[in-house]
Amino acid sequence: MAWRNEYADSLHKVLIDTPSGTIECVGGSYAGVPFFVEETASSGGREVVTKPLPFSDGHVNEDVGKKVLSISCNIYLTGTDCETKRERLEEALNKEGAFEFVHPHYGRMNARCTAYSFSFKKAEQEFISGEITFVPEQNVEKQAQSVADLRGSAIGKSDSTLSSSKSMFTEVFSIAGKAKSVVDSVAASTTKMLDNIENARGSIRSVSAFVNTLSRIRENIRLIMMSPADFANRIQNLLTLTKETVSDDDANGYVNESLIVMQSIMAKRRGSAYSSADELNSEVDRLALMSAAAMAARSVVDCSFKSVEEAREMQDLLSSVFDDAAEQAGSVEDYATLMDLQATALKYLRDEMSKLAVVVELPLNGTRDILSVCFDCYGNLDRVDEIMERNDVGDPLVMTREKLRVLSK
Repeated sequence: MAWRNEYADSLHKVLIDTPSGTIECVGGSYAGVPFFVEETASSGGREVVTKPLPFSDGHVNEDVGKKVLSISCNIYLTGTDCETKRERLEEALNKEGAFEFVHPHYGRMNARCTAYSFSFKKAEQEFISGEITFVPEQNVEKQAQSVADLRGSAIGKSDSTLSSSKSMFTEVFSIAGKAKSVVDSVAASTTKMLDNIENARGSIRSVSAFVNTLSRIRENIRLIMMSPADFANRIQNLLTLTKETVSDDDANGYVNESLIVMQSIMAKRRGSAYSSADELNSEVDRLALMSAAAMAARSVVDCSFKSVEEAREMQDLLSSVFDDAAEQAGSVEDYATLMDLQATALKYLRDEMSKLAVVVELPLNGTRDILSVCFDCYGNLDRVDEIMERNDVGDPLVMTREKLRVLSK
């Protein structure tokens, strides 16, 4: 393309002598150390995970994010001071952190070196060649925007799942004209499901709005089932109701409760051989399962974690439950929705884990007390209880153990 040729022609180029002959280069630098760039290669794209759909010839592509741009440069150092430049450059390339990278095509950016190699021979004086690979540093504002996008995406997909699940239930569920035995079976099955929901939702079991809703459904279950839309609203309200209006939220608890509801529904499905009456039961179970999944994905973005280990436990549990639910999915649409909710929640958790502290082992030299250890680690005494709980400390004033498990930050 013409504009590329014009840009390339506008770069300041120099001719340098190499053992293989004269080559044309342009200038670049990292952390203020200059070098000549001959060739550049870059790679990127999207990270896409492909999963086959069970019982079909189709598949689902999950976009898990943009690949990190990688820039590789063939570089040269020349002159009587090339050894000094090489030492300075190696020192910069091995430092932790990001430094300014000046590239002839990509311009100025903060970047980190991920790999490098130099080649030089005693017979070749005043000349060193090498290859360096850089990755751009994430822009803080863009990263914050990315987190906001992940949060908004999870909330949007949760709302969409709740709405579509209710619409589908309203469309296919009807007990009008059904035999009394069928209605009794659906009512009994739904009552059992309500018991499971009540047991799972420990965080709001005493909240009046939850208790009243649950009681009204139980007392008028056959009447409420006559209106599928109202029935769906009440079931979803049980699964999405939070105590935010009366006390602080517990998003971590809401995720766990939603996953427990999903597990109880899946256990019920595994133990059932659906008959004519159970087709209606299946629709009630589907409504509850998809609504609980939506609530789990929505609550993840409000969770807080003290360490990477805590976030990883949530990640593993959520991944396992959603995988099991997807295996039991009754339709391609449900499978795709569950996988989409799972991918969105896991993306958010991975992003959070990149910013969290990790648990490390702190060696103790001699007998120590918990107060001095806490102050040495964190500069305050706010996390004494946290250290004691993590290490099951018996006597906090006289600790003779060799090490403690503490957070890295």
